[in-house]
Amino acid sequence: MKRLGSFLTACLLSHALTARAADMQGANYESGGDTPIAADVPGSPAPVAPASLFSGDLEFKSNFVARGISQSQGQPSIQAEIDVNSGDGVYGGMDGDSINWIDQLFPGDSVDTELDGWLGYRKHFGADWSAKTGFVRIQFPGHYVQQSPPAEQPNSTEVFAYIAWRGLSAQLNYAVTDYVGTADSRGTAYLSVSASQPIGEIWTLGADIGHVDHAGHNPMTGQPNSLSDYTDYKLSIACDLGSGISLTLAHTWTNADPGGYTLKGYDLAGHHTWLMLEKDF
Repeated sequence: MKRLGSFLTACLLSHALTARAADMQGANYESGGDTPIAADVPGSPAPVAPASLFSGDLEFKSNFVARGISQSQGQPSIQAEIDVNSGDGVYGGMDGDSINWIDQLFPGDSVDTELDGWLGYRKHFGADWSAKTGFVRIQFPGHYVQQSPPAEQPNSTEVFAYIAWRGLSAQLNYAVTDYVGTADSRGTAYLSVSASQPIGEIWTLGADIGHVDHAGHNPMTGQPNSLSDYTDYKLSIACDLGSGISLTLAHTWTNADPGGYTLKGYDLAGHHTWLMLEKDF
């Protein structure tokens, strides 16, 4: 039960972020490795023209990693996203990612999609500073069967705050519900710090570090959920291919105990090198 609880606690999405929404709209999730829309890129100048009302992207990943944890068990994943208002003021959006960890962990379940929705407020301060705050809902729709021991559906809601200055940014996500199906875990926090540096006109280097601080106790064992705390790291290089297309190479890893994050011989929290091809609309 200790390992099961540890694994459930670890398998967030995201965005980011995370999953992407956790990483982009308050986390990394992406965690997470995702490329945010222009209004959220640290160091991007304040818009000089009215922002578009709708924008979005399509992503193909060789491995979907969020907050240092593989959500696709090392398999390819696809994501689609739509954003409303990429400029200042109230904004929102939704994305969907293909996953497979729930089906692998719980026999009989059929859950192959993560849906994230967010609503927030964004503000730029001159050309260098930006901030945003809001909430994100992480949902795993699908068919669930009764498990023994019983397992909660790993849905969660987080509030977030984000601040950026030039190529530096920091984000804090705070779970206002149980954190990814982990019992008695409301109040769990994820803090991430990111840096990006353009190299020439088409290349961008990135570095990220995040930490999960679990709240509460396991109601079955009485042990603190903080035993599952970990720190994750990411290094990346992105190439702008033109026409809204980019290619990113990333490497992620964590200091999490492999004993609690290994699923069918695959270390979800281990070292992962992966590619992401993205098309922005």
